[in-house]
Amino acid sequence: MNIENKDGVEFLKSLDDNSIDLIITDPPYLISKETGMNTFQKEVQKIDQSGENKKTQEQWELFKVKKGYTDDKYRNNYIKYGNTSGNKFAFKTDFGVWDKEFTIDKLKEFIQLFYKKLRKGGTCIIFFDIWKLETLKKLMETAKTPKNGFKQLRFIEWLKTNPIPLNQSVNYLSNCREVALLGVKCGKPTFNSKYDTGLYQYPIQNTKGKRHPTQKNLKLFEELIQKHSNEGDIVIDPFLGSGTTAIACKNTNRKFSGCEINETFYKMSIENLK
Repeated sequence: MNIENKDGVEFLKSLDDNSIDLIITDPPYLISKETGMNTFQKEVQKIDQSGENKKTQEQWELFKVKKGYTDDKYRNNYIKYGNTSGNKFAFKTDFGVWDKEFTIDKLKEFIQLFYKKLRKGGTCIIFFDIWKLETLKKLMETAKTPKNGFKQLRFIEWLKTNPIPLNQSVNYLSNCREVALLGVKCGKPTFNSKYDTGLYQYPIQNTKGKRHPTQKNLKLFEELIQKHSNEGDIVIDPFLGSGTTAIACKNTNRKFSGCEINETFYKMSIENLK
């Protein structure tokens, strides 16, 4: 088990070419930078610091009747933030420096290194923004040359069994799924399954146990690792976060190597592995 506190590109360049069996990772989605979705986070911080309420108890009672709520489950969020999702919504949509400093060119560099470091038949699984999958697909298809790259591209979909109900009364839930794109570096891949739909149903990490803004479900990663690698295989993740991939490898008897550039999350991942 090897975990380093360093930049992902630097980490990948230190690995031998054609030596990795599986890459499973969750890079920044380029959300904060492109959409300005950190605006509400600033508003929440402002409200927290001032201690001022946005809504009154009377307004909550009227809102509760309008929505048909039978209890006060969302009361505190509504009174303080003016919406039932409260600071969870703000936290979900602002990934800070981790996301804002990541670019398409940087993602391209990572994918080219992924291809270079994987063995023949090695698999790469990248979780990414569902609205930018076409961009990711093109980068993976041209990872080696403009006309050559990852093959057998497939979609993997994580259906969250307990999504945070944003805009639940307006339209379909927009945050109940996450998608990954899978690619193989030529040759026959390891695939310990049959007639697999690629659909996975697991809950999101509850707020109490959540340590990273985009933390994935541990059981989901364990299942993916077991299907796309064998015991003793080498698995890497250059965007380790709070350590989910490393813990999943430990639980499934795989060799793991990875890195996390953020010192706080790096220390957290080390602690979580104990």
